[in-house]
Amino acid sequence: MSISFRHAVALLLAGIFLNGCSKSSGNAQIRVLNTSIDYPSLDLYLDNGTTNTREITAAAHGTLTSYLGVGSASYTVEFTSNNVQSSLKSVDENLAANTHRTYVAYGNSGKFGTLEIAEDQDVPSTSYTKVELLDAALDAGNVDVYLTDPSVALSNSSPTFSGVAGGTAAAAGYVTINSGTYRLRVTAAGSQTDIRLDSVTGITFSSQEVLSIVVTGTGGGVLVNAAVVPQQGTQTVVNNPYARVRAAAGIPSGSNLTATLGGTNLLSFAAANTVSNYTLVTAGTQTLDLTLSGTALAASSQALTAGDDYTVLVLNGPSVSGTTTTLVTDDNRLPSTSTYAKIKLINAMSALGDPLTLNVNYTPVASAVPLGDASPSTEATAGTNTEIDTVDATTSTTLFTNTTATLNAGGVYDLFMFGSSALPVGALRVNR
Repeated sequence: MSISFRHAVALLLAGIFLNGCSKSSGNAQIRVLNTSIDYPSLDLYLDNGTTNTREITAAAHGTLTSYLGVGSASYTVEFTSNNVQSSLKSVDENLAANTHRTYVAYGNSGKFGTLEIAEDQDVPSTSYTKVELLDAALDAGNVDVYLTDPSVALSNSSPTFSGVAGGTAAAAGYVTINSGTYRLRVTAAGSQTDIRLDSVTGITFSSQEVLSIVVTGTGGGVLVNAAVVPQQGTQTVVNNPYARVRAAAGIPSGSNLTATLGGTNLLSFAAANTVSNYTLVTAGTQTLDLTLSGTALAASSQALTAGDDYTVLVLNGPSVSGTTTTLVTDDNRLPSTSTYAKIKLINAMSALGDPLTLNVNYTPVASAVPLGDASPSTEATAGTNTEIDTVDATTSTTLFTNTTATLNAGGVYDLFMFGSSALPVGALRVNR
């Protein structure tokens, strides 16, 4: 093949490439990392004052889209649910030439937000890595993030990023650390025992790499996941392998219950009306073993979704045929506004059998909840001296009243109802 012919072919191919990719090879590159559970598919529009065009379509939850190239200009960047016209959020941006930007979408229904990663940072020196932290897990509360040698105990470590609030980037900005293999751990701010995520195995940070670590939310609201996003690179997801599980003993007075799930102890010889604390259980299908007053019961399988919170509700009594088990999914995400609390009713009255209604300050927040079931979590005005009433939905008899309950702003509560109509027991539990 002659040089002139090869040159002509090269020019032809270059023309085809440029014509076919003119939109994606613009001066500014943008993409979306969707971390919002409640908005599983997002669209991004760009409005330049003349046209408003959907540019990124159906950015799925948990995914990082490819870059979209756009001409350098000032835009209004608007986010919507996929194929929905109403705007979730819009921001005015100057998308400059030869820049790269990732929009991190996060938040529950009614609390949608975005964070931005500017991906044109100067690289560090050889053998070093630059890391920043973005917290897209609103419901987890403020967190500390540790980057340590995989073998180092947390008690011997200090957080790399401290007290980072949901919906913000760490105030420290980019931190320069030695390149190498690190264990990523996230805890509640100020606590080394309230662990929200542990990568266990190491994550390799390469020499002269620039990274953004994004803490992301889960269905339960307390545990978190993470995404490690190299500058202009593809993400590495660090998913939580655990669910949080507790157990409640809706059993006759004088009996006791032992419960283990996947080999993890939930209750040990617990008396009637006991509710355990949450504990971490490996997600997936796990075997539930129960022993009621010394008698081992048939094992059952329980399916746990990583990051979710659950209550194993065990019932045995006059209104129950044998012993029954219900796996209740607990929504421990924060209320939509800081002046509210969330509360739900769990009907464990195994000696009654009737459905129950829950009133807060004389307003129904849960209606006709069957035995062995739970109501959805409902928001109620926070405050002291709150009156909580549980009513038998069949007879309209008030079974339980607390006129001095405190529902703290931002708190999440469950009211467990145990016992019989003659001896009802109400247990108000603070989930967070």
